[in-house]
Amino acid sequence: MELSSCIATRDCSNASGNKSEELLHDGGFHAGRDVFQIVIAVLVIAVNSWVIWLVATKRSLRTVTNYILTSLAVSDLCTGAISIPLLLSCNILIKTGFCVADLVVIVFISVSTVLHILAMTVDRYICIIYALRYQSWVTKRRGGKLIALIWLFSMLVALIQLAWTNLNEDVTMDHSAEVTRIIVIYDITLFVAVIGLPVIFMAFAYARILYEVHRQTMNIQKHNTPGWQETRRSTRQEWKVATVFLVMLLVFVICWVPYYLLQLQQVLKEQFLDISTHAVIILYWLRLLTSLINPCLYILGKPDFRKAAGLRKRTRRYNSEGTRTSLLKSSSV
Repeated sequence: MELSSCIATRDCSNASGNKSEELLHDGGFHAGRDVFQIVIAVLVIAVNSWVIWLVATKRSLRTVTNYILTSLAVSDLCTGAISIPLLLSCNILIKTGFCVADLVVIVFISVSTVLHILAMTVDRYICIIYALRYQSWVTKRRGGKLIALIWLFSMLVALIQLAWTNLNEDVTMDHSAEVTRIIVIYDITLFVAVIGLPVIFMAFAYARILYEVHRQTMNIQKHNTPGWQETRRSTRQEWKVATVFLVMLLVFVICWVPYYLLQLQQVLKEQFLDISTHAVIILYWLRLLTSLINPCLYILGKPDFRKAAGLRKRTRRYNSEGTRTSLLKSSSV
């Protein structure tokens, strides 16, 4: 497993296999281990920078939802620009400072990612369930405050690890029993707070959204409400956007849950994931892919991003938030 992850518990003994252990724990550059990470870093920086540039230059993309996506893109950019270089430095130089710094950034990115997805889920929930109040509830001012809160909270959760980390210790030194106990509590709490509770809430939210989309569509069509075809089209459009965020949630779970399970396996010293060392390496690398997959999802999945990126034919301008609100006003009776 990666040295930056081992440093959390000073327990890298679960790695097995001579070649794998040499690859993981010996200093120096290893093409088989490091080239893939360099390629991912370059792609992450390129794609997320493109997203940021699109929102900065295209006025049509300047909505609260897209500002949250842009904030997520900046967070994902940290994976390629900060986390992966720190990871490479940790593995090549085997210095405690680099390894601890990478561990802090890893936690920051994971917390930031899930909170951004949670924010977008709430945004879509309000837009569909409380469409008539969306414009008054979801404002750019409140969106900016929410984004700032996400960043501050993510930094706090990540930096708190420095309270029990001694940067002067050698990477291979064991923690004291007290510090180990703190790490166990921290990792379990982080897993429950970052994975468990948000995923449960978002699963409920998307189930509620799906039910409401189906109910509204059937109700409008049944009563032949004026403009029902346009309203149904708008509702389907909102569901498609919500589906993009649902897929992002699934990608997060698939890519990050194994990482946190491996972390818990280390701190609890339990072998509930009996997999080879090469599989461990792949699972640890898997978390890097979220920062590449996320921007690809909303560039390809959101109509406004596809249009701004020149990936769809030019059609009449569609503002889902404004159109949906105005249409529902006329059909709410």
